[in-house]
Amino acid sequence: MTQAEWIVLWLCAIAALLHGVSGFGFPMLSTAALSSEYALSTAVTLVILPCLLLNLWMLNSDPKHSLLQSIRYYVSHYWPLMLSSLVGSVLGVKLLIWINEGYLKLLLGLVIIFYVLDQLRPTPLRVSSSQLSMLGFGLLAGMIGGATNAMAPFLMMYLLSCQLSKTDIVIISNLNFIASKLVQLTLLFPILISLQTHQRHILLGITLFALIGVWLGGKIRHRLSQQHFKYLVLFFLFGLGIYALWQSVGLLQHSTILFK
Repeated sequence: MTQAEWIVLWLCAIAALLHGVSGFGFPMLSTAALSSEYALSTAVTLVILPCLLLNLWMLNSDPKHSLLQSIRYYVSHYWPLMLSSLVGSVLGVKLLIWINEGYLKLLLGLVIIFYVLDQLRPTPLRVSSSQLSMLGFGLLAGMIGGATNAMAPFLMMYLLSCQLSKTDIVIISNLNFIASKLVQLTLLFPILISLQTHQRHILLGITLFALIGVWLGGKIRHRLSQQHFKYLVLFFLFGLGIYALWQSVGLLQHSTILFK
């Protein structure tokens, strides 16, 4: 492998470590790293299988329940969130086709920054984890994810506002990611099976580095208090919000037309 590819592998390991600590981030960060060396479709394809393994690994975050027990429990309690996010993803793709991506990124960045600043207030926004709120926020998270490939930030904003434990947040978010990645795997399977031998070696390297990274991240997360976990996620969200605003500026410099 070239030096650039080794750098990409280490960046994927760092992304997995952050994912292990916070519960999200690997797909976005690793895709960004890989897209510097490969076409975006190839970069997304290379991330799918490692991401699914990481998501499954994160489902073992509850020490009181086995993997299957955790899946049964959280699916039975949070299925409206997962189902509505998948429906929202389809609608989000339609938005991406109709609306200038620059405005979508601008809206995403502003919403994330507003949320982070609100959570730092003495009395921040709180949301109940009712079926109605799960359906509404799941639909919005899916639409944003389908339009901007950034479901994770909005999903984490909702889960934090519900005042769930860090274990609940990590498992629920990763169940949603698994569902979306399975859909993605189905659509991109032809590209996956047509990868060249060298690219398959890269895929294997990403998987190994990612598993080591998420394992280390999990060790760190278990040592974090609930409050420190919240502040870490807010810091991560703030960075993603700034990045979305920066992307929007670049996109709107090329075109300010609202509808395509």
